[in-house]
Amino acid sequence: MLFIDDQIPHLAEILSHTDGVSRFDGRALTREQLRRSRTTAIFVRSVTTVDAKLLAGTDVAFVGSATSGIDHIDIEYLESRNIRFASAPGCNANAVAEYVLDALEEQSVAPGASIGIVGFGHVGSLLARYARALGFKVLVNDPPLLESGATFPKWVRVVSLNELVAAADVVTLHVPLTEDGAHPTRDLITAELLALCKPGALIINTARGGIIDEQALASRTAAGSLRAVLDVFANEPNIDPFVTERITRCTPHIAGYTVEAKEKGALMAYEAYVGHPVRIRDEAELTEEQLAEQKPLTTIKPVVAPYDHHARITPDTFDELRKSYPLRTERRTPPTWEELDALDA
Repeated sequence: MLFIDDQIPHLAEILSHTDGVSRFDGRALTREQLRRSRTTAIFVRSVTTVDAKLLAGTDVAFVGSATSGIDHIDIEYLESRNIRFASAPGCNANAVAEYVLDALEEQSVAPGASIGIVGFGHVGSLLARYARALGFKVLVNDPPLLESGATFPKWVRVVSLNELVAAADVVTLHVPLTEDGAHPTRDLITAELLALCKPGALIINTARGGIIDEQALASRTAAGSLRAVLDVFANEPNIDPFVTERITRCTPHIAGYTVEAKEKGALMAYEAYVGHPVRIRDEAELTEEQLAEQKPLTTIKPVVAPYDHHARITPDTFDELRKSYPLRTERRTPPTWEELDALDA
């Protein structure tokens, strides 16, 4: 038996030829369900915490997460039980970058402003490419990447976190939520750092709740000293009403919700499960019979629109708003590194 989150597109249809597929609510999955069904593989999203509490005493041998972030997964426990694990790093990078660009437009941030990008991974580096092409000045803070010896584009100014928040017109967060190591990110953006920001600076968080002091940010936003766009919150779905009452530009963790990102995440999880790459053929290549078989890959009905803010996200409405949020289609293609280098030629 395979268990698949009911918000992951296509996988249930693709794997329906196996010996059993069951859909589940990501927040309601229990160990007893897995144990009774003798489930051998589960496919989850970020709303499901996968750890000993969920898996101990079950037959689960594979966990696939159709997400880029993996802070909801206890990797050490999976390794200790020899449970295979796969995620989908970068699957929603373009979707999140577009969300940020839409937020810049909505907040009337003009090219020429300084954008401070905290984290230069899949999303941060892609956003930097867009920002550079649009004429923004790009500041970056990523100590682990810097210490690894990585090189940065010549048009990126690598600075300390204090320098970044003090100099940037926009501060946008793109780091995983981590507790340990040399550079933990929990509580990374403190009230003291927010106090260093330029008056009227825009703070955007599409990474994870818990990275920023939300109460301090909400207080400064309500006072008019900062602006903010939040897509993620601490303790989801039990978010703090104090925050959403004062920061009106909030969405329910949907920055990565595009048709393309959902399909990439599902496909990457599926490829990891079957153990080999899968090429999804263009519809023009298919016969009518093959097209009928391919139908599950074209069932998502997108809306061609940027994100839309829900003015009143509460703990009671968070999950329902997230589930019912209309999927966007991605509308931008990132510039290549070569195109960006040519800007200085």
